[in-house]
Amino acid sequence: MAHGRAPRHRAQAKPLFDEVDDWLDRLQLVDENDDEVAKFLDGLDLRGPQEREMLEELARKAPLAKPDDFPAAHRRAVTALEALGRHGYRFAVLPGWLRPKVLGRFFVELVARYVVVSYLRRISTDMRNLYWLRSMTAAPETPERLVLRRSRLEAEGLIVVFNRREVGLPSFVIGGILLPVVLTLIRLARGIDLSSWWALVVVAVVGGAIVLLISTVVLRGAAIASRRIRLATRAPLEALWQAIGWCGHPPRDQSRKFAIIAIVLTALAWVVFPALVAIGVLT
Repeated sequence: MAHGRAPRHRAQAKPLFDEVDDWLDRLQLVDENDDEVAKFLDGLDLRGPQEREMLEELARKAPLAKPDDFPAAHRRAVTALEALGRHGYRFAVLPGWLRPKVLGRFFVELVARYVVVSYLRRISTDMRNLYWLRSMTAAPETPERLVLRRSRLEAEGLIVVFNRREVGLPSFVIGGILLPVVLTLIRLARGIDLSSWWALVVVAVVGGAIVLLISTVVLRGAAIASRRIRLATRAPLEALWQAIGWCGHPPRDQSRKFAIIAIVLTALAWVVFPALVAIGVLT
């Protein structure tokens, strides 16, 4: 009698979330030694360092990496932000050729103020959100939950304190200054005959000088803001982020974006406008 072949059962694929849960369960069982955790993660089939970092954050066993260091780190960070808010963009140092000094300092400090104030608002918001999330994961009535809740309330106070304008001038004042200037420049441009080479040369030289002046102001303001932000907050915020743990690094300011804008404007002044002068002379 022929025996029927036993039905073959296909192994069903394990759902992705079950695999992640298994990884996290195994990772939480690993000793807290960093070398052991790194050795375990090296054996996982991960596609990149971002997934590795995410699993480390998901597998944390406590809301704070260094609960004993957190209160002092929080206080030092608040002190650093206070000092930055007071000194971050005032009394800018200008190059000797930038005249008049009063007007040049005003615009340089305007750029530095934007970078510093936007950074203060962002870092205070990030601190509040980070404290809030970690307090939710802390066990009730534990010292970590209590200190995180108190620190979160203080971070909400930072948001109120640093709720100031980035530019430092009301919108109607800026519009009242810029609009007449733009309209005047448009009328002057319409009255210039660009068909003659000398007019094209004059426009190119004046435009290049204006662009160089703007790029100098932007770059100087961004450099002042970046230097003072790093001087006041880099070490305290790094210490705070390490005390919290599993949260990456503190956010960066926008000085790099302004520096890129200034470099692009400088290249425009040194390449495009001389090219216009050459075209005007040759044609």
